[in-house]
Amino acid sequence: MLNKNVFIWLMYFGALPFIAGALLSLLSIDSLSIDALPIIMPSGLDTVIHVVSLYALVIVVFMAGVLWGVMLSVKANTAFSQTNFIISNVITLALGIIYLILPNSSIFLVVTAIAFLWLLVIDKKLLQQQLIANNYYHARKRVSAMVVLSLLILATNNYLNAL
Repeated sequence: MLNKNVFIWLMYFGALPFIAGALLSLLSIDSLSIDALPIIMPSGLDTVIHVVSLYALVIVVFMAGVLWGVMLSVKANTAFSQTNFIISNVITLALGIIYLILPNSSIFLVVTAIAFLWLLVIDKKLLQQQLIANNYYHARKRVSAMVVLSLLILATNNYLNAL
């Protein structure tokens, strides 16, 4: 039997790396390297902030792609759909550029949190126009809250550690 709401479970599972990153940050664990297994990740790429930042970039780009998918499925050539195509590109390009300029930084994490919130605001408009399901939006809202809080915790701890 297929689960109609598998996407909701996937959203929650997708939030786990963000939550883990925030918890590790709160525990002052900044490296994922394990002395017994030194070849898990190359040096410099094994920090919690690096892994979470890269994962956050991938997930925001994925969410921008979801917005494209919704707009394409609507097949409406409206100002709303055209604006959403542009917004998804702006979010993707802006985060990619910020990541290239300021990788593993608190600034990148805060901007990523803003991008998640921006995409959630768009989802609210999509819900109002009945373009997405109610259960999808409410799950997105809860998961986005967890992700944004996790990113802000990680950004704050990274900033305080840099002082």
